[in-house]
Amino acid sequence: MKIRYLYFLLIAFWGTILLSCKTWDDRLVSANDDLGKTLFAEISAQTNLSKFKEILEKSGYSKVLSSSKNYTVWAPTNDALASLSTTIINDSVALKAFVGNHIALQSHVMPTTTTTESVGLVNGKYVTFGKDIFGTAAITSSNKYVGNGVLHIIGSAVQVLPSLWEYVNTTKGTYAQNSAIINLTSQVFNASKATIDSISATTGLPVYRPGTGFETVNAFTQKVYDLNDESKKYTYFLLANDVFTQEVTKISPYFKTSTTDSTYRKAAYETIKDLAIEGEYSINQLPATLKSKFDVTLAIDKSAIVQTIKVSNGTVYVLNKIGVTINDKFKPIIVEGENYASRMTTASSLASTVIAVRTLLNPLTNTNFKSVFVVGHGNSGFWLRYNLPETPSIKYKVYWVAVNDLYGSNTATGETATFAINQKLSMGSLSSATFAYPAAALPVKNYTEQLLGEYTVSSYGTLSLYLVANGTNAMALDYIKLVPVL
Repeated sequence: MKIRYLYFLLIAFWGTILLSCKTWDDRLVSANDDLGKTLFAEISAQTNLSKFKEILEKSGYSKVLSSSKNYTVWAPTNDALASLSTTIINDSVALKAFVGNHIALQSHVMPTTTTTESVGLVNGKYVTFGKDIFGTAAITSSNKYVGNGVLHIIGSAVQVLPSLWEYVNTTKGTYAQNSAIINLTSQVFNASKATIDSISATTGLPVYRPGTGFETVNAFTQKVYDLNDESKKYTYFLLANDVFTQEVTKISPYFKTSTTDSTYRKAAYETIKDLAIEGEYSINQLPATLKSKFDVTLAIDKSAIVQTIKVSNGTVYVLNKIGVTINDKFKPIIVEGENYASRMTTASSLASTVIAVRTLLNPLTNTNFKSVFVVGHGNSGFWLRYNLPETPSIKYKVYWVAVNDLYGSNTATGETATFAINQKLSMGSLSSATFAYPAAALPVKNYTEQLLGEYTVSSYGTLSLYLVANGTNAMALDYIKLVPVL
């Protein structure tokens, strides 16, 4: 009886083992079958994705997803595509962009934690991908592996949003601020893109083919941010037209030029350049103040936000008020002594002229600084010229630090200067008499800022400064500082 019982027990045991092996083999075969499929084949096999299959075929992406390259697809269900606009369906460019908004190169597995990644899509856009979420869509089924990638299914379609630059361009007729940005566009010559017809026998320089080498540039995208860069995120504060006009008018006196149009253009740029912030802030993340790229503080009152627009690479907030102070816009200007643009050139005594840049220690601050020294020039009124481009039309307090440590003796009775340093600063032109020569040579080893006086820049543009020797005296300069008087 016991032997018969054991016999049946062994039969049952081996039957269970064989059944388990069969189940495991079936799983392996199923997995291998999936890995033998392409993404397009898998999508075609799922009846709830038939509408997505149709637009894959119509857009040409069915061939892409049948290739050997690896892709990730976030496929909207039939219900999700039920309301897809016929305008998109019947426009080949729009349809390709829409379908491409759901496909990425390489395999992207859905995270199991709350971490997210910004995924670059085949249409050039970027979408946030995280646990159970793809952009604005919920993921209903995830991580279906096939031979050439991964398939996720989403409960709603993710619409193609314009970039911030595209939004600015399409709303330039509505908002004066956006119109001002677009008006910063111009044509410039780029020799590297021009066609060379010949080399001039007279000058030895290239002769370029007429009409070649010109390219369109925009001052905002060059100097501030490229708002068309999909790999970056921005927060853009768009002022209502009356508010924008007020802000431009407020700073126009500081950018006076020869024409009303160029003054407006410059004042508008100076207003706008602080209204784009790198990084995207949701309404809940917006702090009370933000610093612009140019270190200007923006005071943001959330109650002044009248509209919020989502773009593919950021968020736009339309405001009917913003806080920017004049004093924060205009910072002190510092010109380092060693950074002179040109010097006096004469036939005599140039061989003996020494223009030296020396590194010294300021004992008051215990920091190193560089200073330019000019000795042995032998020319009355020898000068160094400094250029300050884009100087606002403001009244300034003018300071300098000019240290004379060129002394010949250091005894118990004191220090004796080897070179007498006597110089002045001419503002605007070499002949300017704004600041006179000092009555006596500069004292030895004076490391403090000295106020020379005030000077008003009458029009915006490049300001030239001249450091001029009194007779044949030596010269020295650490820096010049212009502090706005507002």
